Amino acid sequence: MSDVSYRKARVEDFPEIFGLLRNSVDSLLREHGFFDSSPFASPKQPAIPQTFPWFEMGLKEDSDGFWVATVEGKIAGITLSWVRASLWYLAHLFVSPKYQGLDIGRNLMEKAMRHHKEAPITNRALVTFAYNPVSISLYARHGMYPREPMYYMECPSGQVKAGPANTKLKSERVTDFEENKTILSRIDQRTLGYPREKNHEFLFSLPTVRCHLYSTGSEPVGYAYVWQNGRIGPLATTSPTIFQDVLRSAFKLAAAEGASNVALLATGSNDKLVEVALEQKMRILDNWLLMSAKPFPNFSNYVIYPTGAML
Repeated sequence: MSDVSYRKARVEDFPEIFGLLRNSVDSLLREHGFFDSSPFASPKQPAIPQTFPWFEMGLKEDSDGFWVATVEGKIAGITLSWVRASLWYLAHLFVSPKYQGLDIGRNLMEKAMRHHKEAPITNRALVTFAYNPVSISLYARHGMYPREPMYYMECPSGQVKAGPANTKLKSERVTDFEENKTILSRIDQRTLGYPREKNHEFLFSLPTVRCHLYSTGSEPVGYAYVWQNGRIGPLATTSPTIFQDVLRSAFKLAAAEGASNVALLATGSNDKLVEVALEQKMRILDNWLLMSAKPFPNFSNYVIYPTGAML
């Protein structure tokens, strides 16, 4: 087999990268017996898109963290990391099953780890499938340790319960990113310890997701993104006392989108989140794992982006 080459990703690579991601996930799911049940198997995914806004953002904002490995001109592996302030996050690291055993994963990981911007990196994090021991071991060797079990959960939209209403909590759909970016960053800073302005800007640019801002009186206390496909996240609150109220509201909004199911990634240690999920009779369909160099400050007030590709 020819030598492996490494280079920065390019726009023309996007369709091949997308295909590699799907094939790699399918291979992992088949290997561990989850292909028929996981909502991330390719038969349950939308058709291959004509545009790739996620990759476009990665190339524009974090090109130093967007690498491909090639063998004889074909993409054999890909990594995409992003940096927000002093937080480094690994969105993707996949190697085609055909090219396993060539040290591609380790080499891509080392290139991604060198990605940084102005501020020194103080934390590194990622989400991976919980039944992927090879990758988990690789990440642990690079200083990121298992922190949280995560469960992808779903329930039919028609069975969503409203729950008790908090009359002091107000919600408003917001569409102007520039007008709300400071508020969103302030909430992130209190919840995660890092502002993520570019992530919010990306989400506001998508036609398939809506941002709802929550407040008590004139004080913003949280936000929730609700997707047309019924998924919830990211969601954050500044206080644990209103977390369940915001989450229940997000369930209602997600059910109203018209999708057949409502879904989210539930953090195993977050009793308040799991309590609401079980209240809605959600079922666990897949198992993931959050890994990081150090814990996040108020993760119990947070619901992660529903595919784990970013916080």
